[in-house]
Amino acid sequence: MEPEQNPHQVGRYRLSARIATGGMAEVYLGRRIEEDGTRGPAVAVKRLMPHLASDRRIVQMFLNEARITAQVRHPNVVTILELGVEGTEPFIAMELLEGRSFAELRQEAAEHGQRVPLGITLRVLVDACRGLDAAHRAVDEAGRPLRIVHRDFTPDNIHVGVNGAVKVIDFGIAKADALGSGTEPGVLKGKFFYMSPEMIAGRQVDHRADLFAAGVMLYEQLCGRRPFTGLTAEEVLGRIAEGRPKPPTAFDPSVPAALELVCLTALARDPAARFDSLESFIDAMEAIGGAAEVASYEQLAAYVDSLFPPDQDTKRLALRRARLADPSHGGTPPLHVRPGHMDMGGWPVSAAPHAEPASHDGAAHGAGASEAQEPFARPPAQPGSGATASPSADASTRAAQSSHVKAGADASGRKPSRLGAILAAVLVLGALGGGGAWYFTRPAVPPAERLAKAEAASTPEAKVSALDGLGADARATAAELARAGTLLMAAGAHPQALELAGAYTSRFPKDVEAYLLEARAATELSMGKRAQRAIDDALALAPRDVRPLLALTELKERQGDVPGALAALAKAHSQKPRSREVAPRYGRLLSQSGRLDEAATVLAAWTRENDDDAVCLAELGFVRFRQQRVDEAASLLKRAIRKDARLSVAHYYLGAVLFRQGDTAGAERAYQEADRLAPEDPRALTARCQLHAHTGNAAEVDAVKRALAERFPDRATALAAECSTAK
Repeated sequence: MEPEQNPHQVGRYRLSARIATGGMAEVYLGRRIEEDGTRGPAVAVKRLMPHLASDRRIVQMFLNEARITAQVRHPNVVTILELGVEGTEPFIAMELLEGRSFAELRQEAAEHGQRVPLGITLRVLVDACRGLDAAHRAVDEAGRPLRIVHRDFTPDNIHVGVNGAVKVIDFGIAKADALGSGTEPGVLKGKFFYMSPEMIAGRQVDHRADLFAAGVMLYEQLCGRRPFTGLTAEEVLGRIAEGRPKPPTAFDPSVPAALELVCLTALARDPAARFDSLESFIDAMEAIGGAAEVASYEQLAAYVDSLFPPDQDTKRLALRRARLADPSHGGTPPLHVRPGHMDMGGWPVSAAPHAEPASHDGAAHGAGASEAQEPFARPPAQPGSGATASPSADASTRAAQSSHVKAGADASGRKPSRLGAILAAVLVLGALGGGGAWYFTRPAVPPAERLAKAEAASTPEAKVSALDGLGADARATAAELARAGTLLMAAGAHPQALELAGAYTSRFPKDVEAYLLEARAATELSMGKRAQRAIDDALALAPRDVRPLLALTELKERQGDVPGALAALAKAHSQKPRSREVAPRYGRLLSQSGRLDEAATVLAAWTRENDDDAVCLAELGFVRFRQQRVDEAASLLKRAIRKDARLSVAHYYLGAVLFRQGDTAGAERAYQEADRLAPEDPRALTARCQLHAHTGNAAEVDAVKRALAERFPDRATALAAECSTAK
């Protein structure tokens, strides 16, 4: 069978390597080939998954993305080059990007305990809003306004290039008056944290809905939290509809007053009270200066490199390998490229002309039918700029230069030996015969030995190093790939685990473990659409296995979709009500969602058979407390503490019960113990503050506030505000 990454044709585009896979589409590195053989610059070609081509709604979204985006020509909007059809399957050719989504930047910064610098965020927002403002003002050929509204303007759909270029992507659910919409009427689409009140209410939306989303992103930057939060999706949507966010200075007094005003104006509940356009919003942000100075493009590019170093970024490495697999000058890549050889950019090059380019690293380029994170981004080279050369072109140039060495002599000027000539011929014949390149570069160490080395390694880095490239080793069994995936996930190497999962699912498409690995890795990388697709595949293979439902629960919780998580757990619980992985989790989530009667039923049934489960005993106690069965709650919580005296949440819940019973001294002791056991959790300390505020003990209130400021400096103001308003 011909390898998937071998060049093939879609329309006028020759595809050389798959560079990304999303929930509904795949993206390939491609070049347009004219009838006279002229080759265009590298582009991204996005193809709808074949099994989705018959789904009218999905095809409509896919086409909608191209039709609407093509109407907008602006440096800050991804460029659509062509919308075509190959057989019955549509495809989109668009500019090739290299970089990361703004969501990925924020997530990577958070994993290092940081927040994206204010100036960097302002640069991203300013440029993204410029692109979206151009979409709002776009007109058709007759000069009539198209009235495009993105409707899914989120960090996932802002692409930040390695060169500092910012582009709006994913117009898949956008609407334009003259072009229609990719969604059915009345269907709520997009990520609800960024939805405007009018979207939630189902009213007509215009460009000011996108402005509201921009305000949410600015608020997140200023406060380190969302403006509207809650335990359930319904609660969040209700608070957005109310439209009363706390001012950013309530969380961070250092926020410039002018920037706070800009943010709250963009978040106004009434669209008429917001800025009249994104252009006005941009002008207001750029006029502030000082601590709110907008970063330069160079600073933004440097920041991307600091988070994702060029020599370590899996997505850039994947794109580089894809470029090397691209025969940009016809024929195959030069045979002189061998393992260990470094190209001019200092990147290691594989000897295999068509090495798999880590195609499962990220989501489909563009949007609508893609993963939110736009993985591999490089702005398209401009004709005549001299920037059209790709790494593969560089390699071909070096090959041509090497051919200028005198015939019959090597680079050192010496005549090659007869043995050397024979070896060279063997190498060429092996490559031409297919599989020869792999033969000469195949891993020497068997998979079992590599797994043993990884399991014995003492550091995550060593484990990852031992398993590098295992997915491409045809000798690895399904069980060995599953073990490798478990090790990579445990080491926190989620991109590598996802790459391995791609190889695993390709080689063993009937193994449910492969799709579970893909789902877990994609969830950790916030690639929701890809995780959902993997879960769907796992459910299709094993409909009675609760593990895909647990994976779906995790995904929904990460996405803030608590009802979706509960629905998945309910189905799992109906299949295996006695499962230790299902019942306790279902009961706790029901409790946290306020569904007390259902939570009590599930938790009581579980604890009757599992009296040693202190966590569930404590949660059942808290449920009874909220059901006004205070004495029963106290009894359950004391049982939980006898089972596990180090369970901080049990002491915290007991403090609330004792306070309700009028035992303030006992409540104080319970809160102190909870705080001692879990000092990283501010709840017990905040509860003590509220308790002392209630009893009028001002000295203790001040002491607790000082402790909050010392231990939780980023949240101290908000936490202290809660206890200062207690009655």
